[in-house]
Amino acid sequence: MPGKRCQGPAECWHFTADGNVTDNGRCKLGSARKDINQDFPLRGFVLCDDCGEPMTSCWSKGRNQLYPYYLCDTPSCCSKRKSIRRADIEEGAEALLRGLQPAAQVFKLAKAIFTDIWEMRRADALGARKAIEAQLNDTSKQIDNLLDRIMNSTSPSVIGAYEKRIEELEHDKIRLAQRAESAVPSEARLSEFIEPAMAFLASPWNIYKNGNFALKRTVLKLAFAEPLRYSRNEGYRTAEITFPFKVLADFSSLKCGMVGNLGIESSVRLREGVRGCRVLSLQTFIQYSTLPGAKLDNLRV
Repeated sequence: MPGKRCQGPAECWHFTADGNVTDNGRCKLGSARKDINQDFPLRGFVLCDDCGEPMTSCWSKGRNQLYPYYLCDTPSCCSKRKSIRRADIEEGAEALLRGLQPAAQVFKLAKAIFTDIWEMRRADALGARKAIEAQLNDTSKQIDNLLDRIMNSTSPSVIGAYEKRIEELEHDKIRLAQRAESAVPSEARLSEFIEPAMAFLASPWNIYKNGNFALKRTVLKLAFAEPLRYSRNEGYRTAEITFPFKVLADFSSLKCGMVGNLGIESSVRLREGVRGCRVLSLQTFIQYSTLPGAKLDNLRV
């Protein structure tokens, strides 16, 4: 859809999906901007607080230069076509991201707990692998027993039944061997999955500041559970943050009731602290950090 010129003393051009500037419905191919989204990383993620619709953006032509603005373009909205300086929108969002960064002590505590939970899960996996290996041994014994029966049998039909059963057991052995091999995560997976997530939680603002357009959009989606709402008169409304940051907020507000310092060497005391800090929630965080959809692999400061 072609854009429309903004009302007021300054002229404003919107951009079509392919980046062409439009002025009163006429496509100005000579002024095409292929990187319009690069200029407005929050476009579509910030909602107008008056109508709840995503804000759009534009470059407004002043007397001597162009000025960047965000604005609501919903026809029925009371804030329609009322421009907001890009700096107001983006600096406010950046302040929200900076506010998510946990204190160093809180982050160290959370990392220690997450690592301890990972080790507990790995210990459980080792027990599960032993049970699978026991099934493997039992299956092998069944196959050996059937082979002995085949050697002592003279009936073709009985031998055929034994061979069919052996084939089924061989398939079971392959399946059990695969389960045993993948039952226990390697030590390397701790850093592969947890470390990128922890790097993101430690400083989402730095990743946003230093990232490209795609990475900035990823940070926004991982940091905020819902799009941000912005009021022209009052600024940003309270942001709904994602689960991992809520967990860190619990630590920061001392809801966990954790005692002691981070120099504790006894895993027993640390495990006691884990039980008092919503174990299920923390396990959910680890599951969150290992999901392919989380896209944390490239989140480096």
